[in-house]
Amino acid sequence: AVCAQVLAHGCCCRLSRLRFRSGRVPMSGFDYSKWDKIELSDDEDDLHPNIDKDSWFRLKHRQRVEQEEEDDKKRARLEEKMASLRKEYDAFPEAAKSHLRAQKLLKEIRDIEKELETMEKKRKLNADNICKTAETRTEVNSKPEPSPGPEPRLSGEAVADGYCEFVEEHEDLLEKYIAMGDRSLEEVCEFLKQHGGALLQGEHAESYLLLDCLEKEMNGQHGEMLRSARQQQLLTQLREFSRASGRPARDGVVPVFRRLLDDEATLESFNEAVISFQRRVEKRAVTKKIEMDAELAAQGDDSYEQAGPGPGGLDPMQVFQSLPKTMQDAFRDKDIQRLQAAIEELPDEEARYHLRRCEDSGLWVPSAGAGPPPYREP
Repeated sequence: AVCAQVLAHGCCCRLSRLRFRSGRVPMSGFDYSKWDKIELSDDEDDLHPNIDKDSWFRLKHRQRVEQEEEDDKKRARLEEKMASLRKEYDAFPEAAKSHLRAQKLLKEIRDIEKELETMEKKRKLNADNICKTAETRTEVNSKPEPSPGPEPRLSGEAVADGYCEFVEEHEDLLEKYIAMGDRSLEEVCEFLKQHGGALLQGEHAESYLLLDCLEKEMNGQHGEMLRSARQQQLLTQLREFSRASGRPARDGVVPVFRRLLDDEATLESFNEAVISFQRRVEKRAVTKKIEMDAELAAQGDDSYEQAGPGPGGLDPMQVFQSLPKTMQDAFRDKDIQRLQAAIEELPDEEARYHLRRCEDSGLWVPSAGAGPPPYREP
């Protein structure tokens, strides 16, 4: 019995200590009671095991937000009404504030203040309203430095703006770059790392190399054209990198050449692009030659005679005048499709005859990489 009393007494003491520890011991100068009103989403314990936890929290959050909006509207209505009542009450002279109407207004004001105070006490704190922005501001540098970006894609007359000045200033550098057409990619990379700031400003360098390729192909310098074409396509790759990355083209020298040197698939794709560009230059050279010769022939001056005979020893003016009218019209209009249609309408032997004479006079320049033309076959 004594043991039972001791055990009971010990349990009571222990429970008493537990109650003492779990109770709130107020500290002077600090009031932590407001933290009892904090609502956390993790405190929701009325969750059924078959309900998704995240969905349940979102639902509770929406309900809390809607309730807060209703409380804010109610609080705004009460404050507006209290302001109106106070304005009416303040209109009474000091001696008249003891009248029945003034006392009634004052009572209504006190009731509204009490209701607002009660609402504030019962207001729950959560992540949405526990903090508020006391001050916000944006500081902007007075002289912001413009971030470098890619050169814009130009078209029309804008492409030619400044071209002559660019060539005049950097022609020697451009020719050195073209001369590296048979050098290794590592050497070209080092050259562009040193001079890319000058060569890669705008699209003038690409235009210069394009014209260089066309001129060399028209003058029969096919090997020189192939080397220049590779250099032109390297600049094109750097320009595409610039537009894709939003950075200046000179910033792409190292990453572009690293991929060309380290990735076999990238190098193979680049070589295919170079070959495709070379084929376009070859076709354009033929078309340009026909256009120039047809223009000179249409002028009726001595330009052809001054130009001299073609590679086969025939005079281009005499050959042009001997062509069928349909071919002459096609030459004058610079229409390759009409020229081909005019040739197809002729008998095979006559078509071969005129095409051979056009080539021997320089009116027609066949592609050097496509083998002998059909009209040269026996």
